[in-house]
Amino acid sequence: MKLSRLLAGVGFVVLVGTAGTACTTHAGTAAQVGSQPIETSQLRGIVERGLAAADGVPISQSGQTASSALNRTELQRRTLTTLVQLELFSGEAARRGITLSPADIASYHQAYAVLQFGGVRAFEQRAAAVGFAQRDVSVIMRSGALELALGDRVSPNLLATEAETREQYDSIINRFGRIPLTYAQAKPYLARFIVRRERLAKLRPVLAQAEKKDPISINPRFGTWDTGQFTVIAADGTIASRPAPTPMLDLTAQS
Repeated sequence: MKLSRLLAGVGFVVLVGTAGTACTTHAGTAAQVGSQPIETSQLRGIVERGLAAADGVPISQSGQTASSALNRTELQRRTLTTLVQLELFSGEAARRGITLSPADIASYHQAYAVLQFGGVRAFEQRAAAVGFAQRDVSVIMRSGALELALGDRVSPNLLATEAETREQYDSIINRFGRIPLTYAQAKPYLARFIVRRERLAKLRPVLAQAEKKDPISINPRFGTWDTGQFTVIAADGTIASRPAPTPMLDLTAQS
């Protein structure tokens, strides 16, 4: 199994049921998930920092930087998708009594970065290249950690075998060389990452219900919510490029 399939990214690419539409004027907000607003200032801050971070990542011998390949409007939609997803996942986790400590998120951050990119520094450089500054990577990581936690609650026994996790760990070592995770430390994450597609399938009905409980409303200035793709798309119903529910999907696609 290829690593790109193993770690397809932390954003959900799932089909969920039709969600309700929250009634809101969007005054000062980019979106609203249930009763929880996502402030326009928060979105703007992440996007501006992301563009600045990308400006420091060279992508060619010509002196171009990653920021030259980023479209601000598209980046806004992808970033807003990440923020909306995080609110929805957080709400569902709360209803199920799931809590994550800073240590839980930090452990997930290290595991994801090391197993996908060989290290935290390499991962954060890739994140910067697609418009997420180092200080904002925690938004993505919390979403990923919540995905694992919700998956454990919904399908606790859906895990890869010992043979599969061992084989995958060895392939990672062959790719990156020595990594700061022993097999014992990596195994719990690999056992879940390898069968992520199947675990997401089990989460689909849960997410459909979560959207009904916490309807998602997007400020038309930034687009509209597509419940089928679980992402913010252009207000006219089109997507300028291939669907990319979160910047993390771009990360793995380019790695």
